Amino acid sequence: MNQQFDIFLSHNSKDKTVIREIKQLLRERELSCWLDEDELQPGMNWMPLLEKAIATCQSAGAFVSSNGIGPWEDEEIQALLTKAVRNKIPVIPVLLPGEYDPPELPLFLGNRTFIDMRSGITSVLIDKLYWGITGKKSEVPQKTQVTTIHSDRLPTVKGGFFGRSTELQLLTNAWANTTTRIIQFIAPGGTGKTKLLRHWLDHTTDIPVLIAWSFYSQGSSEDKQTSATPFFSHAFAKLGSTRERFASEEDKGDHLAELLHGKRYVLVLDGLEPLQHGGAAMRGELKDKAIRQLLRQLARHPCGLCIITTRIALHELSDRDAPTVIRHDLQNLTAADGIQLLQSLGVTGSAAELGKAVGEYGGHALALSLLGNVLRLRHQGDVRKRDTLTALVKATGNRDSRHAFKVMQAYAEWFAGEPELALLHLLGLFDHPIGQDVLQMLWDAQIPHLTAGIDEDEWLEAIASLREEHHLLSQHDSGGDLDCHPLIREYFGGQLQTQQPQAWQQAHEQLYEYYKALPKNPLPDTLEEMQPLFSAVAHGCAAGLHQQALDEVYWPRIQREDVYFIYKKLGAFSDDLACIAHFFTKLWKKPTKNLSEYWQADILSCAGFSLRSLGRLHEAIEPITANIEMNGYLQNWGGAALNSSNLSELHIASGNILRGIHHGRESVEYGDRSNKKYYMMAFRTTLADALLKSGVYVESFDLLQEAEKINSELGHPKLYSLRGFRYCDFLLSQELPKLALARAIETLKYASSDIYGLLDIALDKLSIGIASFQEKNIEQANEWLENAVHDLRKAKFGYYLPLGLLARAALHRHTRDFARARQDLQEVFDIADGSGMRLHLTDYHLEMARLLVAESLAPCPPCGGRVGEGGNSRAAADPAYHIAAAAKLIEETGYHRRDKELEELQGLSLRT
Repeated sequence: MNQQFDIFLSHNSKDKTVIREIKQLLRERELSCWLDEDELQPGMNWMPLLEKAIATCQSAGAFVSSNGIGPWEDEEIQALLTKAVRNKIPVIPVLLPGEYDPPELPLFLGNRTFIDMRSGITSVLIDKLYWGITGKKSEVPQKTQVTTIHSDRLPTVKGGFFGRSTELQLLTNAWANTTTRIIQFIAPGGTGKTKLLRHWLDHTTDIPVLIAWSFYSQGSSEDKQTSATPFFSHAFAKLGSTRERFASEEDKGDHLAELLHGKRYVLVLDGLEPLQHGGAAMRGELKDKAIRQLLRQLARHPCGLCIITTRIALHELSDRDAPTVIRHDLQNLTAADGIQLLQSLGVTGSAAELGKAVGEYGGHALALSLLGNVLRLRHQGDVRKRDTLTALVKATGNRDSRHAFKVMQAYAEWFAGEPELALLHLLGLFDHPIGQDVLQMLWDAQIPHLTAGIDEDEWLEAIASLREEHHLLSQHDSGGDLDCHPLIREYFGGQLQTQQPQAWQQAHEQLYEYYKALPKNPLPDTLEEMQPLFSAVAHGCAAGLHQQALDEVYWPRIQREDVYFIYKKLGAFSDDLACIAHFFTKLWKKPTKNLSEYWQADILSCAGFSLRSLGRLHEAIEPITANIEMNGYLQNWGGAALNSSNLSELHIASGNILRGIHHGRESVEYGDRSNKKYYMMAFRTTLADALLKSGVYVESFDLLQEAEKINSELGHPKLYSLRGFRYCDFLLSQELPKLALARAIETLKYASSDIYGLLDIALDKLSIGIASFQEKNIEQANEWLENAVHDLRKAKFGYYLPLGLLARAALHRHTRDFARARQDLQEVFDIADGSGMRLHLTDYHLEMARLLVAESLAPCPPCGGRVGEGGNSRAAADPAYHIAAAAKLIEETGYHRRDKELEELQGLSLRT
């Protein structure tokens, strides 16, 4: 080590994040820092390395850990620091953030005083540290002394780093320019995506704002339902936002983008595939609307860089032009790099034999790392001994993961009967990092064949062994959470479940009881407070306690029974899906038989409702169809009618009006069989709406009249809520705004009663706004449409918001506020195109064509700009393009309600 460093930084692994923050702040003050984890490699004798490092540093930091333990309590470190003092190298004692009493300073540090950072790291304290190192005041210009944000939740990755020079240069170039906004690295699990990012981040010093998050901590399978809520909550907190309520999932993504806007940031989204659709038909599309909106916005940010790793390319980014968004497929290690990796782990042998080993394991980084550790620890590093590893008992996973599983099987055989195997099995119970308090609870439970008979010393030694010697375990910064690679969790969790099913069940039952009792408030009011209840449901279902978890946690505490709290109060549809996924044996198709038949039907309905609310229309069809079949079997005609109506609306929204009419008729039939007048009334309006969209006006009106007659028998002279909106919509389609206006004003008076919700109020306001516009009362129309859009956002029912945006865009076009019209239409396009709402997409094209014609006729036509259609901005600026697109969609969907508007536009386009 030839370089002279200003300060030596060595630390407990649990304090990694704050040490990195200190390192970054010192580097901003142009001080060079030597950090032990930048240099240590597996199998390396670390003491000579530390001695050499401190000898070439101007000073050394003695960092008291967040648990109140000073580094000098280790005899070797004390000797090292003592030698530094004798050589007149200043040793500066620092209290790291945490709640603890300062330890006594050892004699060799004399009368020094601590730099006290227990309450947090500030610029003043960093200046004191700078003064201690250099004997000078900090010379950083005042404008740069701002709090940096350094939040790094990527796993700690052991072992050396080899190769990947192309990828490192790609990252460095992207960070240096402001053209590239997003990079996505695509590769199977265990290829080394996270390790690549870990290495680049550790060696890139000029990142003022870093937020690095790993979704692998919430599960590694793309079939798993994962919530992005913890990520957003963490990012908001780090960026200083206290906002808790959002009008929609998209609003959450917009808010984070706003917080990052103007900052020089790196945002890392590691392991994004749990938030993507895995099937080939879904093309890797994002399930989460907030993440989708965030990425849309970040693609336009000039100051920052978003780095994504995933096993599946994101469809939403596929139409973006390089170099703004770059896709890079990460390959397995080359033979030369694989050989270097094995050698760094202490594996010996001829170049030919080492190369053969790399080839046999496909250059898979994780498999080679595991193999290297096994050979070093069991066979003195002899590469030829790899033949002693037995073939997998059962071939599972893809080819690359099977290579890794083969070595894990060797570990399982090696650790048989030892605490290390028990600990790996315990980690396999989770799909996220585990706090030691949770592990302690499981150890205290003394579960037979898992934690029973292991004393505390053995337990702690097993943790240390797996982390320090075998490198199977990593320790997170916050509270010392333990974690391992998702493939390791997957393998050992599967082994425990199949080989020790009773231990698996008992452990999950203990975790169910633990998390169920964790919230201080038995009825949590926020998503953050509700997280333990989500964990309780997950572990309860894993223990086979599906009905108990539903009866004790999901229904009374998450949904608050008929209040449907998680929908109506929190609007957390994605979190609900992540929770109820545990009640399914085949996702969204087959609920577990451990639930009563009534609850199986209800869980299918809940899944369909949340999927539909998130704009995942095609997925919502399956659970709703299954619900109808089950309710038919149970002769629950009201439930069958309700979900036939929902299915009709789904098919209509996705552009299959004929299927919508079919299920609309089915909902009327089931409603009549229920003998309940509410169902008989409500679902006639569903069919009427489907017929209206297909251009069948007479039958549609007859059904609305029948529904209103039944409604009057229930005590209400006018249809109200969604049913009333459908009646008004019919009147507006026939250009009868006075009648629609009178109806909507009358039914809006119900808003003060218990029968009305926020969506009902929003739809009445929308009817009043559109009717006022048809009446040419522009001022009144503007007021009501603004209110309607605001309330539709708050209601969080994604299907209805585009109706308000389209109406408002038409009003803005009429008033020549073309910029605001484009803004509304862009949002309609983003919603409709991202969720497959083809009727809304048709309306978008029709209104966009009208807008472009109006702009061309304006005295000073605007210069235009890109609205929708990906990068196809030139075509999208031509009215003929939109007219043709609308015509095609009308023909495909049967949306003949728009035939007259299409004909008018075609004629107008020819004239202009």
